[in-house]
Amino acid sequence: MRPVSLRFTRRTVELPLIFAVLGLGCTGTIDEAPTKARDRAATGSGGNASTGAGGNASTGAGGNGTGTTGSGGGSTGGNGAGGSAPGDGGVVTTPTLAEIAAQYFPGQTATNPLKRVFRLTRTQLDITTKTLLPQHVTTTAVASVPRDPLQTNYEYADNLSFNPANFTPYTNWVTQIATAVKAAPTSVIDCTASANSPACLTDQAKKFVSKAFRGTAPDAALARYTDFFTASVATYGAPSATSELVDLTLTSPSYVFRDEVLTDTASLLLPAQQLQNITYTLADAPPETVGLSSATPTSYLSTPALVQKTVDQVLASAEARAKLLRFFVAWLEVKEPDEFTIAASVFPEFTPEVAAAVVTETKTFLERQLSTLAPKMKDVTESTQSFVSSAGAFLYGKMPPTTAAFMELDPTQRLGIFTQPGVLASHSGPTTTRLVKRGVFFTRKVMCLPLGQPPPDVDLTVPTTAGATERQRIETATTQPRCAACHGFINPFGFMQENFDAIGRWRTLDEGKPVDPSITVGFLDEGKLTVSSPVEALKAFTRSLRFQQCFARQLFRFYTGREEATGDDPLLRQMFFDFANNGKQDIVGMLHTLAGSSAFSRRSEAP
Repeated sequence: MRPVSLRFTRRTVELPLIFAVLGLGCTGTIDEAPTKARDRAATGSGGNASTGAGGNASTGAGGNGTGTTGSGGGSTGGNGAGGSAPGDGGVVTTPTLAEIAAQYFPGQTATNPLKRVFRLTRTQLDITTKTLLPQHVTTTAVASVPRDPLQTNYEYADNLSFNPANFTPYTNWVTQIATAVKAAPTSVIDCTASANSPACLTDQAKKFVSKAFRGTAPDAALARYTDFFTASVATYGAPSATSELVDLTLTSPSYVFRDEVLTDTASLLLPAQQLQNITYTLADAPPETVGLSSATPTSYLSTPALVQKTVDQVLASAEARAKLLRFFVAWLEVKEPDEFTIAASVFPEFTPEVAAAVVTETKTFLERQLSTLAPKMKDVTESTQSFVSSAGAFLYGKMPPTTAAFMELDPTQRLGIFTQPGVLASHSGPTTTRLVKRGVFFTRKVMCLPLGQPPPDVDLTVPTTAGATERQRIETATTQPRCAACHGFINPFGFMQENFDAIGRWRTLDEGKPVDPSITVGFLDEGKLTVSSPVEALKAFTRSLRFQQCFARQLFRFYTGREEATGDDPLLRQMFFDFANNGKQDIVGMLHTLAGSSAFSRRSEAP
């Protein structure tokens, strides 16, 4: 039990955090709440892990896609299929890539994002705390603290705060760490050589707290912590005082929250906040984790060349690649093994062991494909290899290997991430393929096509016609004209995947009848598409410009923790153009474009 006087002192320093928990503001220095980007035309808002994210990919008129990289503007030219092609009634000019980019992202005026204050994610708390106290973190925040609300399966900044459900688990986690520190205090602050002299205690406590707060705490705030610590050492001894200092620091708003508030006259974040913005956005980590120092932020940011060097260093880190993996898992909405809803009564072979195997397969595949110096999207979407284990081999019709390994798959049946059982089963129903669910996910999260809500008086029950295939049942249920607007998008994406059953096995029959995966769509920039196999369909879709602009949106949302606004169009146009130009599909290059833009490190007041 802590001494009463120490507990009282602790409460006075913790008061701002209590205010934050009560929703009264994080530090008292900001008078505006984080503002969600406005809804955009033809977007599907909301969404969740089962239905997918809202899309906002409708094309717009206006804009010529011109601008400079520094201002986040679009580029001119490009290798869009320029020239002309014959059509009914005359010559049709094919738009250039720059023109298509301007249609998807028509806004011409770049605006800086709003200032905001938000809590670190659980992953960021884990990495930050492990960096600060490597010997004392034995459990994780991810395991100890409840998951935050997800928006389109992403951790948006607006949803990152404290509430009654997660505040106590977090403080309990911190208490465990502080207790471990008490047993070995010199691992945090060691002044034994000077017999715990006040000068040494003050210096080391100041360095510890400054590092914990990532260089953002002013000297006056640091002095309060050092005075508290030195007084506590004199009264209660170094072990208790060091433990209390750690507890107090890790429950401070300056530790658990990250603010993008303080700017210079050009609206550029001040150096300490700018450096944090780079490292947390790209790697979910504080500067020290990726070899930088929050004590000297200007040494990494004083010139454009240094900023680029810093971005390069962060993106080359293991932490940045781990975050890229987390992005793909969140974007694809891959379930954890215990989250699958596959019915054991219908698919008894989909055991917990198999569920774990398919998730491991997808994550191992992504880890390998994204580990190269410049991973390309085609490495993910067009590979004919995957990581096959003894538990999951039957899903591919293969003999169980002695040791899990990468294997070549049948190229007529499998093509990249979207044909992996872990992804397919994540979007299946308990007893069927739930092709509408699969189609909604693809429509919203993979292609960013606009979807509304079903009419309230429409019966959403799929007819149970005996002997009919899933495709036939859905076609019957969605033939009404008022269903066509959405199901014209949804159905083809579901139909093309019907060769894969609910657990991702290849099949040619459904209810004893041949599976028909053929589709025809007319919503691609490349023109009308007619294909008769999932491999053909996936190759066409993932090479399409619509897919590539959607990927730019999804990556932007995940990494910035918010929806895009019209003022983000110049940056998004540049990200899309650089990604699609000459078929590069350079994933890390897109992150370079994001982090290298002028708007990335600038903030403005709410209007």
